This record gives sequence, C-alpha cells and structure tokens, in this order.
Amino acid sequence: MGATTKKFDILDEANQGFKVYHAENMKDLFEGREKLPSYRMFNTKWGSNGTRGLQIIEKEYNRSWYSCIKERWMKKKPGHEMFFYRGNVITRKQVFATADKVAEALLVLGVKKGDEIPCCLSNVPEVGMLMLGANKIGAKLNCFGGHYDPEFIKVILSEVSEKVLFVTDDEYGKIKDILAKSKIKNIVVISLADSLPEDPAKCKEYEEDFDKYYHYENKALEYVKGKKNHLTWSQFVDKYAKFRGKVVDDNDLDTEFLITYTSGSTRIGFPKREMHRNRSLITVGVFHDPDLCGNPAAQNLRGMALIHTDSDTDLITMISDSLFQGWSVSFEPEYDRDDFLEYLVVNKPNFCLATTNFLLKAARQYLIEKRLGQRKMPWLLAILAVGEGCTSGEERFINTWFRKAHAGWGVNLVGPVRLPIVTVGLGGGDTEHGGIYYSLFHRMNEVLKAPTLKGESYGMMPVPYAHCCVLKKNEDGEYEECDYYENGLIVANSATTMARYKNDWEKTKALVVTDKYGIDWVSCNVFGYIDKTGAIHMKDRVDSEVTLENGKTVFPYKIADEAQKDAENLLSTVVTTTEEKGKTYFVVNFQYSPLRKKHKHDIVRDLDKRMKKNFPEIHDHILYRRFDERYPFPVTGAGKRSVVEVINMGMDYTFKLEKGNKVWTGKHEKAEDPKKADKSFF
Repeated sequence: MGATTKKFDILDEANQGFKVYHAENMKDLFEGREKLPSYRMFNTKWGSNGTRGLQIIEKEYNRSWYSCIKERWMKKKPGHEMFFYRGNVITRKQVFATADKVAEALLVLGVKKGDEIPCCLSNVPEVGMLMLGANKIGAKLNCFGGHYDPEFIKVILSEVSEKVLFVTDDEYGKIKDILAKSKIKNIVVISLADSLPEDPAKCKEYEEDFDKYYHYENKALEYVKGKKNHLTWSQFVDKYAKFRGKVVDDNDLDTEFLITYTSGSTRIGFPKREMHRNRSLITVGVFHDPDLCGNPAAQNLRGMALIHTDSDTDLITMISDSLFQGWSVSFEPEYDRDDFLEYLVVNKPNFCLATTNFLLKAARQYLIEKRLGQRKMPWLLAILAVGEGCTSGEERFINTWFRKAHAGWGVNLVGPVRLPIVTVGLGGGDTEHGGIYYSLFHRMNEVLKAPTLKGESYGMMPVPYAHCCVLKKNEDGEYEECDYYENGLIVANSATTMARYKNDWEKTKALVVTDKYGIDWVSCNVFGYIDKTGAIHMKDRVDSEVTLENGKTVFPYKIADEAQKDAENLLSTVVTTTEEKGKTYFVVNFQYSPLRKKHKHDIVRDLDKRMKKNFPEIHDHILYRRFDERYPFPVTGAGKRSVVEVINMGMDYTFKLEKGNKVWTGKHEKAEDPKKADKSFF
C-alpha cells in the first residue's frame, strides 16, 4: 500500500469484526476511480437508490427486526396468511400473538439481551415464531445442524447460553447423547406435528394424492416424558403466564441476532460460524421496496423455507426477506432431492430457493419420468438456484420444465411487468456478504439486453446496497481495480456483510483486502469480472488458475464455458484437474441433456473439436468423463454437487478421442480395450 493514507479501515479491533460503511462514506469508495467500472454503477440511479436507502434505514429503521416487520404488516390485514404448514394457514395476528408469548417465556427462563440460544431445528412454523420472540428481547439464535460432527456440536454447546435449547423431534435423536452430557438447563422439543392442521382433508389446499405429507408422529411427547428439564413447545409457550413485568425492546441496527453456518465443504462437519446483526436482515428487507430496487410490487405471494435452518440462506433470504415483502412463508421440514417436486405441490410456493441439483432432479421427474402426469404448476413464479453454479444447459432444462408446467401463469404481479420467458433465477455471492448478487429473471434479461451484451452471457447484478468491484495486483504488489472483462478477485462492501466469524478473528481479518486507494474490501473468495452492463460474473474460486509445466496459465472455467456453448445438448459441465507422471490434465466432466437433439457421438466429437480449436496448446491434455443417471455427479449432504469427490476421482473413468475413436485413459467397466468398450457409454 506504500505511503497511501487509509481512507477507511473496515476492521473493528475492539469487537473483532467488521465496521459498516454508512452512506456518508460512499464517496470515499470511488474517489480516484471515476473512470472505472465500480464508479459507473455508483453513479447510476441504481447506485443513488442504494445511498438514499441506507440513509433511510439509518434514520427510520434503527430498531429491532421484530418491530420492523410488525409495524409494516400487522396493521394491514391482521387476518392475512403469514405462515403456511401442510395446509394449515397461520395468520399474522396468530403468529405475533405466539411470538409475544415466546418473548415472555424466554424471559421467565432467565434469557437476557445478548444471550445466545442454541437451536437445532427443521423448517417448521415455530422457527419463525422463535425468531420473532427472541429478537424482540435482543437474544441471539445460534442455529446449528444435527448432522455436524459431534465434537463440533460439543464446542457449540460449550459456548452458548445454558438456559434453554430448542430442537425439533426429527433432530433430537442425533444430538440426545450430547445433550445428556451438556449443561443445558431447559430443552424444548418441537414436534413436526405441532402445527399440522387438525383435519388436513378440510384444508383449502389439501392434496389427497400426497396425504402422507400431512401426518407426523408427535415424538416430542415421548422424548420429554419423565425428564424434568425437557419441555414440549406448548409447555414452553405457556410459561409466558408466569411473566411479571414489561418486555423491553431496545434493539438497534447493530444488535447481533443470528449465528448461521457456511456449507462446511472445506471441512465436513466443522463449518465456519457467521454472526449477523439486525442490520443485515433489515437492510436487505427494506431494499425489496419497489421504489428502491425497481422490482414490481409483489405482495401476497408465498415463499418456501426449504434449505436447512443453519444457513442464512433460509433464515434471512427465505424467511426474513419474505416477511419484509408482506409474503407468507411455507415451512418445509423435509429435505430430500427425490421428493422436492412433491414439496412444491404440497406447499404451492410462488418463490423458493434450492440447489441446482434439486432443480435438475425435479425437472427430470416432471419432463422425463412424468411423475406428476399432465399436472400444471401455475403458482410457481420463480426459483433461485443457490449454493452452486447453474450452467446455461442446466438453466435451459429447468426453464423447459417451467414452461411445460405453465409456471407463473396463475400469478399476478402489480405494475408494468410482463414475463415473456419463464426462467430460473440465479442467486449469488457468498453467505458472508448476505447474497448481494442476483438476476431474478436471468434469461429474460439476456433477451432484453441482447444489443448491449453482443453475445456475452448476462451476469449477476449487485443489489443497490452493495458496492462491488474486481481487484488485481499491480507490479508494486498493490491491489487496483480491474477494467471491464478483466479477471480478478471479486470484493464488496455491504451493509449486509456478516459482523464476523464467531471466535475466529484471524479468519475474519483474512477476508479483508486493501486497495491502493486505502479502501478496505471484504473478499468474496472468488475471481471473475465485471461487464459493461455493470453485472458481476463469478467464474471460479480464488487461485483456481493452473500453471502448466511450460509456465502457461490456464483458467479451467474458460474450458467449461466453451463446453457449455452447446447448451442444447450438454446439461452440466465441471472442469477439474488431475496429475499423472508429472503432467497436468484437464478433465471435462459432463452430462448430456435429457432433451438433446444430436446423437451422443456427435455431441462429444463436436465438443472435442471446440476444445482443439480454442485450446490447441493443451488439447492433448484434455480428457472427458461422462456422468448420467447410472453414474450421477456425486452430491454433498446439502444437495450440492461435490466437486471435491470429482477431483478425487483423478484419472478414473476418463477418456479422450483420437481420430474420432474413443480411447480410454482411465477405468470404466471393460473399457481397457477400446474395441470392447461399452458402446452405450456414449
């Protein structure tokens, strides 16, 4: 950084976390870079709305998340649906009545502002009520998963409040032995059956063909029986009657509220812990207002909480954001790719988040397996693919499902909105930044902006409250901003960025990158570029470029992009590297589209021709590996494609082409002899 004076230090040494950029600091971000991409976005109406919105939030929303939602919607139709669970409609009035009792019951158990309440919960309405009640008194929720490594769960429980823990009965069995040895004084067991309708068949949206989803055994009753420190949900809520006094809601924007967890892909069972302030939830919630973000006024819709509750993708993006928009939330307690299509029918959400692999499975079931027959899904307006990339081939396949299912046909949006193409949306960014990139109608935007894009793909737009840029190191070793289409490290400053990693100051500091202007940025840990529309293109993880033996640098994502130019015939493409005898090989892991038009042989031959034409220097080191329904891409417990497992396969099951013939370089059935190779493999 040399002699440059720091204009803004984002590190808060005292609290071992990040400071927040306020609206008055925004000009500091762009001084000296007026001709660079980041300033272009800041100087648009979109960027101006961001600055204005942050000023509004600081002035008018410096209070609890609970009170923001209550003031927005309780006076407006208190009998309106707020939560939905297996046909049961729970109104705004009912939700807040229970949430207020939850706040008082927590106080009766001795919970105070700042106390950290451990929660191991599946998606049930009680999650939302607990969020509201805890936030009202300024308590924090630490939402971990029962699938974590037992040793990590012990660490979590040793660092939270001992006053009370909440667990759903489907998760209880996973952690009961750990709980028995913990110092937790009160254990509240919530049953998946607690909020079920008394008579599902009488519910307006009851689905007779899927009756199994309306019935759960109440295991909580068995788990609490004979245990003095165990309570059912109703027993816990009833403690509000013993409260004497007044509930004090003295929250502000910087009151800490949620501790969520990353996917844990770098160390399975030991994910990083993210601390979020009220500011994170309130900022992104307020920016859904049409006058700030430009989106249509879309009230009275229903979102579906599906992702595990240990992720801010669920608690913030699906539950909090939906409530800020006046939507209701349907809670889906099960998490299984094979049944995702049924979840959509039972919950009838207009909007939800799911991993790309969940969406691909549902699309295959609907289009190829005809799992729902000819049934249409007009309520389904948009789904955001989250947690992993979504290739153009995958998006094409998912969009075909949407079109065939008449998705969105039954949804009316307020304002001049026309959806010529029903498309999957792409969510992006990292959870540390609170999902600051999005392109809700991805393919539609590509069509509308075709003259500007000139054949380029459409990236993800930074939301107005986030300021993003791409940095590279110059000859002096300092970070400076990249120009359009120039690869570098994607960084951001946002009011929704997490406060810190809990109890890990070193990892928190490691995310900070300081540029030559003296501005601190928080890294997104990926590299990519910004295009002339102002959109961000996330391409790969940091340091994913490969330096070959001859010194040449190769970016694997460019190989994947070239492969995906045949999106009509190739569904998925993931490029990995492997080494053998001191040489580096690039493996194009691909899957054919179920809707392909070409013969398999021709698809692979055309793919190989493109590789040879565009990467002549490394073509001899490009191998192929095919996945399909028989040999599917391995997935993680979170339902994401496991790139780690693919990398660990090394040379296994790979092949290359020579003079149009298939030649095996790895292992696959009887493929050692090309003449005896399984011809169906193509």
